Amino acid sequence: MSAGKDTLYVYAIADKEAPAPATGLHGSRLRSLRSGPLVAVVSEHRVLPEADETELWAHESVVERLMRTSTILPMRFGTTVEGAGVLLALVKERQQEFEAGLERVRGAVELSVRAQLPDAPAPVSGSEPGDAEHPGTTYLLDRARGVRHGEGLAEAIHRPLVKLARESAQRRQVRAPTAFRAAYLVDEGNVAAFGEAVGALGTQLGQAKIGCTGPWPPYSFVGEEVG
Repeated sequence: MSAGKDTLYVYAIADKEAPAPATGLHGSRLRSLRSGPLVAVVSEHRVLPEADETELWAHESVVERLMRTSTILPMRFGTTVEGAGVLLALVKERQQEFEAGLERVRGAVELSVRAQLPDAPAPVSGSEPGDAEHPGTTYLLDRARGVRHGEGLAEAIHRPLVKLARESAQRRQVRAPTAFRAAYLVDEGNVAAFGEAVGALGTQLGQAKIGCTGPWPPYSFVGEEVG
C-alpha cells in the first residue's frame, strides 16, 4: 500500500525518547518527536506495512523494546499520520489525555488470561421442565443453563484475579459461553503472584483449562488512539 513521502507510522506515545540505535518496520529508523513532556515514537514510510504475521510481530517487537525503557501508550498496528507537523499538533492538543494515560499504566503491564470452561453438566432427569414435542423450548433451556454455568465459572476465575490487578477488561463471549477472556493491568511487582494465582485456579477448577500470557504492553488500557 503506497503512502505519502512523509507518512509516519506511530508505535507509541512515551515519556522518554526511543533508545538509539533502533529500527522499526522494514528496517526503518525509529524517530522520537517531542511535544512538551511527551514523545511520539515513529518511523517514516513510502509503502505502508501490510498486516501479515511478520509485520505484526515486527510492530510488537518495537513496542516491547520501548516498554522496557519507558512508560508507553502503545498504538495498534497500522496507526499512521500524514506528517510530523500534524502529529505534533495532535499530541499537543491531547497532551493532558496522554499524560493521564501514561500515569494510569506507569509501573504496570498487561496480562492476558484465557480459559476454556467445561460444558454445563446435563440436568438431572425431571429437574428442569422440558417438552419432547417442543424441541425449541428444550434448546433454549439448555442454552440458558449453559450461559449461567459459564458465567459462574468466569466469575470464579475473575474474582480472585481482579484483586491482584489495578484494572481489568473482560471480553464477553456471547456466542461461546464456555470461553473466558480478560486482560488485567498488573503492577510489575505483582506479576509472579498473579501467575501463581492463575495456576492455583487451574487446579481448583479442575476441568477448566486456564492460561496466562504476558507481560504485554497495556493495549487494553489505552484510550482513543492517535490518528
